[in-house]
Amino acid sequence: MSTVRRCLIAPVSATFLLACATAMAGTPGPHYHLVQINIPGAVNVFVADINNAGQAVGYYVDADFENQAFLFDGTTAFTLPRPADRMDGNATAINELGQIVGTTSTITDDGSLSSAMLWDAAHPESYTVIGDDQANKLNPADINDAGVVVGLASQDGAFRAFSWSAGGGLVDDGVPPVGDGAQAYWSALNNDGHIVGGWNFIFGAAHATSGQFGTPGITPLAAGTYDAKSVAHGINDADTAVGEMDLDGSGNAVPVTFAGGVVAAIPGALLDLAAGGAYGINEQGVIVGRAQDFATLAFKAFVFIDGVSWDLLEQSDSDAGFPYLLKAVAVNESGVIVGVGRIGDFDVGSFIATPIADDAIFTDGFDG
Repeated sequence: MSTVRRCLIAPVSATFLLACATAMAGTPGPHYHLVQINIPGAVNVFVADINNAGQAVGYYVDADFENQAFLFDGTTAFTLPRPADRMDGNATAINELGQIVGTTSTITDDGSLSSAMLWDAAHPESYTVIGDDQANKLNPADINDAGVVVGLASQDGAFRAFSWSAGGGLVDDGVPPVGDGAQAYWSALNNDGHIVGGWNFIFGAAHATSGQFGTPGITPLAAGTYDAKSVAHGINDADTAVGEMDLDGSGNAVPVTFAGGVVAAIPGALLDLAAGGAYGINEQGVIVGRAQDFATLAFKAFVFIDGVSWDLLEQSDSDAGFPYLLKAVAVNESGVIVGVGRIGDFDVGSFIATPIADDAIFTDGFDG
């Protein structure tokens, strides 16, 4: 438990206040209240996104090892419905209107059948199928506040970027003109319709891409992204994208921002580990992601705020049952972070980290 949380809940005395003020001086930076997203009957829980209303979405694995798409409203998890002929569900993103996108699928003797889905947090008992063509299987990745959906379309095993809107329907955004065998996908878009993602040759490294909804074409996101391993995972309305890129040719991608055609490493985001990636950014420029070292199986979730990167678990009031955090995946405008962490020896759980406001009484000590 961190000193900030102790300051909030411990009995107040002069001795305690002095000790707490001293401890606070040694624990700078943001502070968070960490809790698990508990879903009864779930074996593993994988959160994917959170909106400003605090509604989180993702999927969980139930006791029958089926994936179930869920909506979590801060207190209760709702299992999102799916067509009767689909076994598994996965919610991937939620916008500020409560519109949720994802997929449902089932495995048959002839392969996989899938449907692209649209749910509404106001009516979580219903759904709309937005893509059911098995020759062009849609896997939505994100939805903006205009209801534009972007993601990956699978055509005979080849991946192509797609966009969709209720008014315009499906648009095959294809692949960039980089040669035969290229595959492409969109990861995220903002409310101006700027889309980011990646492309790759089969079994090759990814390269960060950019596009604009309603305008054909897939282009490099920033200088050098087609020359080095890179991909974009998120973007805010200020047009700053976040992701990862191998900046030094070492083979290790590091968390970066893409802004104005320029790539920049996020200071301190590796947290002394070898590699990592940034997954979410809000309008204030708070960035979240992961630092990792697969050689030692070390993982940390980071938050970058006010120019400094922090280990999210170390800045939290407790470990909430997580030996370590695997990554932070999204952050809303209130600074609330969601992500995944290890629970037990092999299982994965999901967390919500809510900022704790430092008590002003400790800000300048007790001299005044």
